[in-house]
Amino acid sequence: MLSLIKNELKIQNNSLKDPIFIICVYLSLLIVFPISIGTNSSLLKEFSPAIIWVCALITFIASIEKFFSIEASEGILEQLVISRFPLYLIILVKVFCYWISVGLPLIIIFPIIALFLEININVIGTICLSLIIGTISFSFVGILGAGLVLGAKKSNYIVMLLIIPLTIPILIFGVSTTNFALNDLPTEATIYLQCMALSFLSAVVPVITSKAIKIYVE
Repeated sequence: MLSLIKNELKIQNNSLKDPIFIICVYLSLLIVFPISIGTNSSLLKEFSPAIIWVCALITFIASIEKFFSIEASEGILEQLVISRFPLYLIILVKVFCYWISVGLPLIIIFPIIALFLEININVIGTICLSLIIGTISFSFVGILGAGLVLGAKKSNYIVMLLIIPLTIPILIFGVSTTNFALNDLPTEATIYLQCMALSFLSAVVPVITSKAIKIYVE
């Protein structure tokens, strides 16, 4: 299992340009909004929850469209199907490694971004927890979309059409948690909802994606 994780991380990070590009995209998006809004702190506070989450979603969409393409072209998917590890377990490992490659850098740099958004330092931990849950959910949805469009023409457009509707509940819960945290309101209920959504995705996505890969291979 450890060798599987190491191999997947190597595939995800075969080029340093990818994580650097992801960080640059997220930083650029988040910095542009405060600059465009200006010095109106009340307006920035009002829109910052949506800004944080929409920028995170855009970053994930930008990096998911070619997730299975290299493995499909090199015949690696066929090897995964006949692997000694269950395919659904391999999908879970892929989600975990994908989140480390894309989601973890966003979480690490968020405290710096919080300064630009004038976020109270006392709520950064709560927002980071919400982002961790939400970005893992984005990873599940993204890999589900990438698996379902295997072999399709113009798959990058199709995967966006699949992903965006499925991420709406995640966005709603994440924005609500962030908004409550910024306004010193209890966040337990919305965090529980985020955890429920993540639990559902972690149970369903590996099964559906495994079926999609098997159909593609056959």
